[in-house]
Amino acid sequence: MKTSVLADKKPAPANIRLFTTDHPDIPVPNKERILFLDILRGIAIFFILSANIQYLSGEYFIPEAQKALLKTASLDYVIEILAFIFVDGKFYSVFSILFGIGFAVQYQRMNKDDKVFVPLFRRRMLGLLIIGSTHLFLIWLGDILTLYALVGFTLIWFRKFSDKRLLIWTGILLLMPVVHWLAMYLTDNFYPGYFFRLHDKLASMASTGIADGQKITRFSIPDYMAITSIQELLEVNLLMPLRRLGGILWEGRLFKVLALFLLGIWAGRQILERNMLSNTALLKKTFLWGIVIGLPMNLLRTWVEFGHFSAKLWPLAEFALNALALTPMAVAYCAAVAIVVTHRPHWLGWLAPVGRTALSNYLFQSLICIFIFYGIGLGFGGTMGYSAVVLVALVLFGWQVIFSTIWLNYFRFGPVEWLWRQLTYGKRVKLWKPIPTKLDLTG
Repeated sequence: MKTSVLADKKPAPANIRLFTTDHPDIPVPNKERILFLDILRGIAIFFILSANIQYLSGEYFIPEAQKALLKTASLDYVIEILAFIFVDGKFYSVFSILFGIGFAVQYQRMNKDDKVFVPLFRRRMLGLLIIGSTHLFLIWLGDILTLYALVGFTLIWFRKFSDKRLLIWTGILLLMPVVHWLAMYLTDNFYPGYFFRLHDKLASMASTGIADGQKITRFSIPDYMAITSIQELLEVNLLMPLRRLGGILWEGRLFKVLALFLLGIWAGRQILERNMLSNTALLKKTFLWGIVIGLPMNLLRTWVEFGHFSAKLWPLAEFALNALALTPMAVAYCAAVAIVVTHRPHWLGWLAPVGRTALSNYLFQSLICIFIFYGIGLGFGGTMGYSAVVLVALVLFGWQVIFSTIWLNYFRFGPVEWLWRQLTYGKRVKLWKPIPTKLDLTG
């Protein structure tokens, strides 16, 4: 995209609020928050929940024969295919782009002062690493925050890259999962398998319980979800991250996440420096091209996933299609939301509170789903079809919209966001909003 095109467009009408100033981010001097980012983050949080709940509910692990016996089997299949086409992988990509945009916004707010920004951002990533590691090791192995924090540390090296270099690196890194898998395949060195084998070895040493005279293990996912003891669940959780690490390395997610972070930095610069959110023509063009490229690739990806394909070559096809399918659709979604927020901000404004408390909501989703589906809670895991668990996600998200809106009426940050700021700044940060002073109308 040519920057000259971005700069020549008319600014947004004065009556459209693209920025809000009611969410201070001390001690950063510039207190503007981009409403678009809060809304987009809120949307992403819902669709991330709709993807995660398939695993958190145990639906993903129900045998196909058992799924076919459910009354909702036909509806489940249709919704699952639609979700794979339009949701799967796209909103993690959106969330990663938002992370990069946040980096650009923070750097701009500090006037690109490295002496202030660099140590503060490192403390910020360290705080996120602490929160993410707690989530990963104590709550749920599907955590993404730990990976974001570790990759986030590297963004310091890219802060002064030109826009062109950021886009070049984005393209290279998006293709790296394909190169990475080919390198493993050609050298017959699938090293991520080491972490799976290490997990299985340690798990076999820690096997618990006796069933019909046979030693059983809590380290298979269905058995894991059936655990009724919090202590036992925590013990198993300490080993599960080994499988998570193996999966992340296997799919080359490090490359993809960094690529999307860099794309987000580029987008953040366009928003801050070139008023991209007001360039409706460019946003429409971006949306159109994202759909034109992304939708056919996602249809092909779905055909490969749900059709018959050589298991031996499936990873190569998967990684190649992911590079061509997920990012274009994610970018198209970002552009679509920007267009709506620019012209009709009130249509999606109700999602902003969820976006402003996104970190808290992400963690609460794990806790609530574990309570609903795991053995330590209500134990509904593995009993619902896909359509039913998506309905649960809708109800849960509706509650989060209400809770986040009420919470922000009284507090300046979400509860985990507040903790994160204290870890970042190393001092106590006020949580309560100041109580307005009543006007004395008596004269």
